[in-house]
Amino acid sequence: MSVEPLLSVRDLGVTFRTDDGPVRAVDGVSFDLAEGRTLGIVGESGSGKSVTAKAIMNLLPSYAEVAGTITFAGRDVQALAAARERHFWGVELTMVFQDPMTSLNPVKRIGEQIAECLRVHLGRSHRAASAGALELLEQVGIPDPAKRLRQYPHELSGGLRQRVVIAMALACGPRLLIADEPTTALDVTVQKHILDLLDDLRRDRDMSMVLITHDLGVVRGRADEVMVLYGGRTMEQADTATLFDRMRHPYTEALLETIPRIDTPSHTRLVPIPGRPPTHTELRGTCPFAPRCRSCTDACLREAPPLIEHGQGHFSACFAPVGTTEGAAARADNQAAGTTPTGLSMVPFGSSKES
Repeated sequence: MSVEPLLSVRDLGVTFRTDDGPVRAVDGVSFDLAEGRTLGIVGESGSGKSVTAKAIMNLLPSYAEVAGTITFAGRDVQALAAARERHFWGVELTMVFQDPMTSLNPVKRIGEQIAECLRVHLGRSHRAASAGALELLEQVGIPDPAKRLRQYPHELSGGLRQRVVIAMALACGPRLLIADEPTTALDVTVQKHILDLLDDLRRDRDMSMVLITHDLGVVRGRADEVMVLYGGRTMEQADTATLFDRMRHPYTEALLETIPRIDTPSHTRLVPIPGRPPTHTELRGTCPFAPRCRSCTDACLREAPPLIEHGQGHFSACFAPVGTTEGAAARADNQAAGTTPTGLSMVPFGSSKES
């Protein structure tokens, strides 16, 4: 007997109306997230990660057009938005943003901001809300929480501010937390502490989480499943172990190659992804990664590859998948030609032959 997912997104499309015409930022994204599980959404800036999250959170601007369906615990999220449901977002479904300073009111004390969530959504009294705010700061590991309640956001470090934002997001006991690049502005040590905190809180509360990041290494060991986005489309989707052990999309492979490895010599050069991500006005119904892909074929320039299943729950959108005969042949043909069909050089980065 199948269990209904907590969050289900089907064929999500987001188009922004601009003076230069419509811009398709998300195109046909679908996924399910079960209760108590973590989904990692990975991709470079501009891949559609944050737009997808904001569509789920009903935070897109008025000039955005949303297509497809989003259901949460069997309820139509877009219908809830149309009905102006007040106690859904921020209560059952919450989000932690990249920069905590844009989430916190600079002229309100920390305690007031957390207590306000409890009063507005849960109907707590001022005294009960203040006590709840103190308890939440303790839960997210903030030292001397009673002192922090009386402070303003600018008096806290970046790591402490992010912990405050997490406390606010958890105030009403959500079933799903979306963390959008929650460690972007933090140093490496603090990043680990914040990610560990989110992991611990998710387990303790039996909560689901969507973890959005540009770093594929962040989701390893933290997410149950991973979806890789590029140009607003799903490039690959699988459980985490499968994605790292048997990736099929060249973009996933390229992201993995950019991660520093502890078992390589210190002088080893990282392998960057050539070129740049496309602007959404450059997407023309072909494979968006083709101009940067060393496995590109002529077929990639004629149409966008569909998502193909390689095994249970493992999908990729590629005509020449990594680890297949087709992928090896495409790479060999391009190597022999010296360039891909889009003109990308096949000379390895950093090689003395590189022009």
